[in-house]
Amino acid sequence: MVAILILSRTLVAQHVESADGETAVLSFGSTDGVKNGMTGKLCTAEVVAGRTVESCSARFAVISTSANRCTVRITGGSGRDARTGYLAKFDQILKKVVRETRPRRDEKRGPSEDDKRADRAFENAARDFDAGDCRGALERYETLLQRYPKHSKADLASARAEICKGKLEQIGLPPSTPADKEGSVLVKPLAPVAPPVVIAPPPAVVEAEELAASAEKLFKDGQIPEARHAAMESLRKDSTNPRAHTISRAIAVKSVASRFNRPTDLVVAANGWCYVADSGNSTIRRIADGMTTTVAGVATLFGTTDGPSGRARFNDPTGIGIARDGALYVADRYNASIRRVATDGRVSTVAGRSGSPGDVDGSGASVRFSEPRRLAIDGDGTIYVADTANHAIRKVSPDGQVVTIARAAPNDRMDPYGVAIDPAGGIVVADAWGHVIRHIATDGTMRIVAGVVGARGANDGLTTAARFNAPEGVTVAADGTIYVSDSGNHVIRKISAGVVSTVAGRSGMSGSDDGIASSARFNDPSGLTVDSRGSVWIADRGNQTVRVFTAGVVTTVAGLSSEAGSSDGAN
Repeated sequence: MVAILILSRTLVAQHVESADGETAVLSFGSTDGVKNGMTGKLCTAEVVAGRTVESCSARFAVISTSANRCTVRITGGSGRDARTGYLAKFDQILKKVVRETRPRRDEKRGPSEDDKRADRAFENAARDFDAGDCRGALERYETLLQRYPKHSKADLASARAEICKGKLEQIGLPPSTPADKEGSVLVKPLAPVAPPVVIAPPPAVVEAEELAASAEKLFKDGQIPEARHAAMESLRKDSTNPRAHTISRAIAVKSVASRFNRPTDLVVAANGWCYVADSGNSTIRRIADGMTTTVAGVATLFGTTDGPSGRARFNDPTGIGIARDGALYVADRYNASIRRVATDGRVSTVAGRSGSPGDVDGSGASVRFSEPRRLAIDGDGTIYVADTANHAIRKVSPDGQVVTIARAAPNDRMDPYGVAIDPAGGIVVADAWGHVIRHIATDGTMRIVAGVVGARGANDGLTTAARFNAPEGVTVAADGTIYVSDSGNHVIRKISAGVVSTVAGRSGMSGSDDGIASSARFNDPSGLTVDSRGSVWIADRGNQTVRVFTAGVVTTVAGLSSEAGSSDGAN
């Protein structure tokens, strides 16, 4: 067997020469960094290929070292792990072995440290089980049963482990090799006549580690753009690489000056510039050439004033679109109006009247909206508005006339948040209250595209079986594919050929990680749009950032995660 031992930044190949009971002898090329008392983790090849270090099934401690050998004591699992598995990464900080002592029983002290560790292990296993990750849950449950056989929830863990095994067998995947259930196994030395079985780490894992190390060096040398590129390439190879995630955050903290405050919607112009409705700052921002600038409004100063960009005021702008002439149109939510930002930054009110919410069609200041949230503009300049508090979709013609084209039925409340135009001229609506995606045909008929009204969930699958959780944003690609920001689930979904699938993020798990598809994390994603190259831009409202999903990878292009503000500057 071959083991991979990572100490500091040195990669050393190892063979398991022998294993007997709770000890194993390993051969290796260098003892650099190896000290008695250091602890590590024992993993199967499969675990290293597709899972994080926390999934490892056993721990070991270095007992002694010589010029080319290392003897370890297995402190968790069994000797069988030494034969069938290989050593993965040492802990981020190498720890000295603490002499095991039995604490004196004292009821007043509460749960022991072992009890607490067992509880945490069960919680981690339950999380994977609830998320449908049978492979990860099985590994965690088996480890729990090996180390803590008398845990209060051992029976439940055993039952769930059997469920996971059954599911894996149904889909044709073998379960991970379990450790010996009896806890004490006599392991014979490896037969000297048998050639060693070489288990090399996946090339992508090795390349990711090398790229992460390169990113760290570039960062220390002050080569920030190059370091950012190397870190992102590392995450493309292995989205779980902790060094790449750490250095990516360090790069962002050092180099990103731009800040947002609840960015809620965005649109991308033909030249690639992105315009953002920065609702918490009551401003309109632009992302271009690696910089963020404010094009209209003044941060934290809300109001109703029209006029030049620096004098204009907004009040929670939550929707934005761009016309062919380059003018921006804004759904100014609490001003209950639609505003226009000309290419020179001058702001004017197109329809509605600030401070006068209502439900009136017409033109100009006679029109009444009630909390308009999003808008979309078609090729001839017609604006479609999600008039949320009126539970309606309104249309603003190029001549300024406003008419209602769809309204919720008396027994079917609709809270339209997102609105988009499909290639056939129909209107796609994200109904946050109903947890469904709707479609309004050119003749005004409305139907449900995906989901079931009132049925909240996260299921992928056929459109009738799929479930959403407060979807807020919607956009349509040139080929008719619908993308949805499923805000309550913290994911980006896709509707294509009658099937709903999750393309980025993991349902129910918020965060800010960049990376490949399901390894990326969002926090309350809001508006989104597709650019001319097919990339999906996302206003990640809870993270205070703007993200892009392209070629299966999510990257942050502006703002700093969890850092609200209003600063312009480098991205």
